[in-house]
Amino acid sequence: MNAPVQQEQVERLVLGDIGEFAECAGYQAWFVSEGWIDLHTAVDNMQRLAELWGLVDEVGQDRVQDAMAAAFAPAPELPSDYAAQLVKRWELDDPRDRWRWTGELPPPAERDAEKRPRPVPQSTVDAFRYVVSLGDADRIRMWLRDHADVAHVLVSEVA
Repeated sequence: MNAPVQQEQVERLVLGDIGEFAECAGYQAWFVSEGWIDLHTAVDNMQRLAELWGLVDEVGQDRVQDAMAAAFAPAPELPSDYAAQLVKRWELDDPRDRWRWTGELPPPAERDAEKRPRPVPQSTVDAFRYVVSLGDADRIRMWLRDHADVAHVLVSEVA
């Protein structure tokens, strides 16, 4: 008696195409990365899902395997200095910033901005006026020492 083994007939579910299958595989890959399930269980689940959806018959086992492989492939590792390389590439592509890497002279606007004195923020002027209003010469001296870069402007404004 060599009769074929009777398998239980499971009704085919029409839940989606290969795109939805790939999306489901992506969720399973996330479960694996979070440690909720192991890789073998996730792949077995996806294979069973492909069979129930009829995707193996519709698009073939190779396309099903490709969709799973794409979802479960490890993310490419970025170099440790990726951000610095990216900024450098952006600055080299921008004529306003290229001089930072090439040794060229900065654009005229950059050179002029370095020479121009920056305005003293109003909050700094107000803070200096408050310190002066206290009338403590030592405190004024310490405050000016801490703000030496703008002291000459502040003294001329208040005086």
